[in-house]
Amino acid sequence: MHRPISITWFERCYLGGVAVGLLNVALSWNQSLDRLVANPGAQQFGPSFAVNMLLIGTAISVAISGALWFFAARRRAVVAKWLITAFFALVLVTTLSAALTGKLQPGLSGVLGIVGLVLNGIAVWQLFRPDARVWFEETAA
Repeated sequence: MHRPISITWFERCYLGGVAVGLLNVALSWNQSLDRLVANPGAQQFGPSFAVNMLLIGTAISVAISGALWFFAARRRAVVAKWLITAFFALVLVTTLSAALTGKLQPGLSGVLGIVGLVLNGIAVWQLFRPDARVWFEETAA
């Protein structure tokens, strides 16, 4: 079976969201590092600990996103579809909570976060379109 257009759009939006997230990490690197270094729990380990934690956290995030993309878009794994949906819902609730309490990231970082959230929302929506349901063998063709 060829990949349906919904899965192609899922890939574009999902991987676009990952790219926006990486751009956001790069642009806010110094601020994130400053927050980690200022954390009393991290101070005992020194500044290199904070750098390593940011690198490891980013690598793990990209690895998980890449694995979920691969299993949903290339292996038709329904479990990956639902994990992507659950992660999106968690980020959506967290973002809405931050917005309602005035704790949303200011400036470009906040804008990029919203752009990534919208891209991921579109990606998740694509996973539930009729041709995607056939892709995941959830309905007959």
